[in-house]
Amino acid sequence: MMWKQPWTYPEGTAIAAGLLVVGLMLQMSVGPLDWAVFCWPANIIALGVFVLGLIAAFLCRGRSYAVRFLTTAGAAVPALAFAAVLTVVMGLTPQVAATRRPSDPLGLTRMLCFWPFILIYIYVSVIVGLVAIGQISRFTWRRLPSLLCHTGLFVVLVCGTLGSADMQRVRMYCEQGKPEWRALNERQDVVELPLAIQLERFTIDEYPPKLMMVDSAGIPIPPDKPATLLIDSTFSGGSLGGWTLRIVRRLDNAAPAVLAGMACSMPEEMMGRLQMDSLGMALNRGGFVPYSGRGAQCALLVRATWGSAVREGWVSCGSYLFPYQGLKLPDGRTVAMPAREPERYASLVDIYTRSGKNIRTTIEVNRPFTVDGWKVYQLSYNEQMGKWSTLSVFELVRDPWLPAVYAGIFLLLAGAVLMLITGVRIHD
Repeated sequence: MMWKQPWTYPEGTAIAAGLLVVGLMLQMSVGPLDWAVFCWPANIIALGVFVLGLIAAFLCRGRSYAVRFLTTAGAAVPALAFAAVLTVVMGLTPQVAATRRPSDPLGLTRMLCFWPFILIYIYVSVIVGLVAIGQISRFTWRRLPSLLCHTGLFVVLVCGTLGSADMQRVRMYCEQGKPEWRALNERQDVVELPLAIQLERFTIDEYPPKLMMVDSAGIPIPPDKPATLLIDSTFSGGSLGGWTLRIVRRLDNAAPAVLAGMACSMPEEMMGRLQMDSLGMALNRGGFVPYSGRGAQCALLVRATWGSAVREGWVSCGSYLFPYQGLKLPDGRTVAMPAREPERYASLVDIYTRSGKNIRTTIEVNRPFTVDGWKVYQLSYNEQMGKWSTLSVFELVRDPWLPAVYAGIFLLLAGAVLMLITGVRIHD
């Protein structure tokens, strides 16, 4: 019979399930939780009240069986099971940003603001916190590994949630040669930052060019998985759609001969209009010439053979300034070069801070730069201009509670290592 002392797993399961029901009622009545209400200093106040509440509850455990039950496996195991299920649901459900509305009527796509999820994690935090306080009150060296694990988990759970209200994530669009200190937040509001970034130079390392076959409508062949030839330094020849292809000449930086001279003296805006006029038929006749100016593109002189049929012409992926060029074949198909894929792109920047720092550094994908608590990530660039982009898009992230979360993780790892060394179990 339930609720007859001593309580065990059925009572623990009922409590966790009750919290889910209460959470759903809150979700339907007041809507998802807005973590913005816990911005500093509200979050540190909430943390202090929460810890003091746990201490007070622990001191009253002698007069409250419910508090004593929360420190048992009967309460902990069902709570962790419910938390694990909700975490798996969050992992399997596409999540939206905290500033956007959930894409489902229940709110599962914004799980961090979903009341059942929040209440279950608060419940888990209460259990872990009470256990940690109990281990501190009767500390022995034998309990140190378990104490470290419980304390670390408590710090991660509490600081990771309350600290999320102070996390800032913004995007900054930097034009070359112009310092920028304004950024857009997730609501697309303009915010001023305590640092400025000036883009000095943007660079791209590209993968070798590829050749592919397209039909008369410009659709790759086959449409679902186009066949390509990688034209690297070892390429000697290959076959596409029955045609044998050879590279007669390769220019990694080139321009159409009929336009190269104009590009040196004509404004880019006029060049952009000119390339769309009646020059298309003349491009292949004039061929391509080496060109090191802006808008230079990779160009390959390709010879295609099929039995006695031979076709030869230039193939280029084009650029923001010069048009794409393909080699038309007698059967209506065309040998084309898709846009080259970036292997690495990076920005040389100068960073100026209110604290007086003046830093020149290179920021690239997956290699952010940290300054004054901000992580600066290379996010994007002007993809239309490609390697000639004069714009870099950076994502700047500031999470002042992250050191506390890292400290909790370190305590968890230290406790786990000590358990392996001493053989002490977590409930000892």
